[in-house]
Amino acid sequence: MKDYGIVYSVTQPKAIDFTNDKVYIAEGITQTIRECEGTSEECYQFNLVEYDKDEYILLLAQKNADIEALREELEAAKIILGVE
Repeated sequence: MKDYGIVYSVTQPKAIDFTNDKVYIAEGITQTIRECEGTSEECYQFNLVEYDKDEYILLLAQKNADIEALREELEAAKIILGVE
């Protein structure tokens, strides 16, 4: 993973963008005005994170496992509480 931090673009980024071997995640996309050398332009500001595809697949698998564990805990709590 490589976190580029806050970046700017004059074109609106995709929330998730794929290349042959990378996945780019843009979060917190906001439209803003940026001033540079006495001029201002409309642009997009966002946090950009880059993953290798295999790394991103493992991240998604872990998130799915976490969600499944939470679902199982919720089902167990429903049984204990007698709630459906």
